[in-house]
Amino acid sequence: MKVNPSLLNNYQRVENLIQKDKVEGLSFKDFLLDKLKEVDDSQKKALVSIEALAKGEDIDLADVALSISKADTNFKLLLRIRNKVLEAYQEIMRMQI
Repeated sequence: MKVNPSLLNNYQRVENLIQKDKVEGLSFKDFLLDKLKEVDDSQKKALVSIEALAKGEDIDLADVALSISKADTNFKLLLRIRNKVLEAYQEIMRMQI
């Protein structure tokens, strides 16, 4: 069986990326806090666009709907992550030592 050298190069690139992520990777806590900030920012952006629309400012309705949709999707994703973390915690607490 012959080994394709281009596949080997791709494998080595993936390995290098994995090693780089291990060295420079964020902890789960930092990752979660970063995502919380992103969700908060999207919620604030949606609120600002809603307020601008309510004040009668010249703002595109599609932009308002898009910002609301993004904020809603981000929040739902964060809620799912939270639920999974809680399920994992409850499962660990049910384990007998």
